[in-house]
Amino acid sequence: MTRETSKYLPVVLACAVALGGCRSREAAKVEEPPKAAAAEEGPAAAHAVVLTPEQAKSAGIATAVVQERAEAVPIEATATIEPVADRQARVGTRIPGRITALRSGVGDPVRAGQVLAEVDSPDLGRARADFLAALAGANLARDTADREKLLFERKISAEREWREAEAQAIKARADKEAAEARLHALGVTDAELPGMRVDGHLGSTMALRTPIDGLVVERAATLGQMVEPQDTLFLVMDLRRVWLQVNVYEQDLPQVRAGQKAAVRLKAAPGQDFSGLVENVGALVDPKSRTVKVRVVLDNPRGVLKPGMFATVTIEGTAGEPRRGLYVPSEAVQRLGEERVVFVARGENAFEPRRVKVARDGTEWTELARGVVAGETVVTKGAFALKSELKRDQLGGEE
Repeated sequence: MTRETSKYLPVVLACAVALGGCRSREAAKVEEPPKAAAAEEGPAAAHAVVLTPEQAKSAGIATAVVQERAEAVPIEATATIEPVADRQARVGTRIPGRITALRSGVGDPVRAGQVLAEVDSPDLGRARADFLAALAGANLARDTADREKLLFERKISAEREWREAEAQAIKARADKEAAEARLHALGVTDAELPGMRVDGHLGSTMALRTPIDGLVVERAATLGQMVEPQDTLFLVMDLRRVWLQVNVYEQDLPQVRAGQKAAVRLKAAPGQDFSGLVENVGALVDPKSRTVKVRVVLDNPRGVLKPGMFATVTIEGTAGEPRRGLYVPSEAVQRLGEERVVFVARGENAFEPRRVKVARDGTEWTELARGVVAGETVVTKGAFALKSELKRDQLGGEE
């Protein structure tokens, strides 16, 4: 090696070392596994759940093969929740006036006869005054007629005077009844009439009462608001029982009848199942959708079911047209948060959680649109235990 060559040797070695380091870092970067890949795919794409032989025995693991087959499942249809027609009341005033008090608001439970608001109306004050005047006149005319009759019977006065007094009493009574009828038209009840006295203060306030038990779901009233008889001020609904209006295709109607059980599922209440009864099968076919409204009655003691919610209803004892697809036993499909998963067998006591899309739910068999292929083995019995184990592993990983 010459002196010139040895002069540049340290520089060449330094460059070689630096280049080697860059290549090492680049290789390490390429070989580094994508850590976020599983997370992006969601919980169903997590690592397989591996059980010990003792855990597998305790869980009672049983499996079934994904089958491509034609399956007839009970008729399933969409529905909308509605309030029962005779369990709702629109409360308003029978007289023009001004709201002077509000006793209930939206969301308040109320009992039949409870006061919702008070309305002050000059018309009511005049009607009460007219009634009391007519009542006093009728009482006086009756006393006069009875006295004239007694005098006639004792030969003290003429029969004509008695007859005239009796006619006045009849007319006064008719005037009193007409005034009373006007009060009833304005909303005054028979129970309130005895409380009116000639020598008392004649109030002009009317109480607006709910005719049914229920819940105030709408209030279109404010203090000081002028109201008219055509205004609806409160909407009260008794939602302890609701209706489901189910759209059933005309070709399926022969299988549907009153008294059949119906299983109900709601997107607003995932994981909860409700049961109702078919009450009525409609008489008209919608010309556009070719469906008939079938009414299902559903008890709602906890108030979970709200008018306007959409639901899916399966009518038991029916069977639609057989449909070919990929089917697994219904117990194999588990909910994991907002997803549906099955556990696919991957060797001895190892099970892969697989996200699936359900095409159609059924009591015994569930059709899957994607996520599995025919011939794969999925867990049926013990799937819930695997789901619990998966959740436990995920929580442990987060910690």
